Amino acid sequence: MPLFKKNEPKNINRPEIIKPKTVALPESRSNESSRSVVGKTVHIKGNLFAEEEILVLGQVEGKLSGKNLVIVGKTGIVNADIDAREIIIKGTVNGNVKGSYKVEIVPDGVLNGNILSLRVVLSEGAIFKGNIDMTLKEDKNS
Repeated sequence: MPLFKKNEPKNINRPEIIKPKTVALPESRSNESSRSVVGKTVHIKGNLFAEEEILVLGQVEGKLSGKNLVIVGKTGIVNADIDAREIIIKGTVNGNVKGSYKVEIVPDGVLNGNILSLRVVLSEGAIFKGNIDMTLKEDKNS
């Protein structure tokens, strides 16, 4: 008996080939270079500046500056002053922060330092030791 029959039935159920649809990513994720990340195992000593968003999951000592958003993640430890348009603290910051638009400390976020900003959000459960100065004038170019 041969292994391959010439007279195989023509009604064989074959899987249908489905082409994947192209999905547009949201603006914030469409460009991978739109965020600089300091990973959990990274320890930076010195000055760090970026024009794009900065996410700190590791440690930074020195000065941290950004033109846009700086996020200190839950595992992030910053022993530095931070100067950016918007700052969100989920981890620990030991230093003064200047947010030309807003500074926010979320629950369990820690800031030991002064805040200079137009807008300040201190969530319930946030830890803050310092002074708040909200006399900063809004930059019309931002």
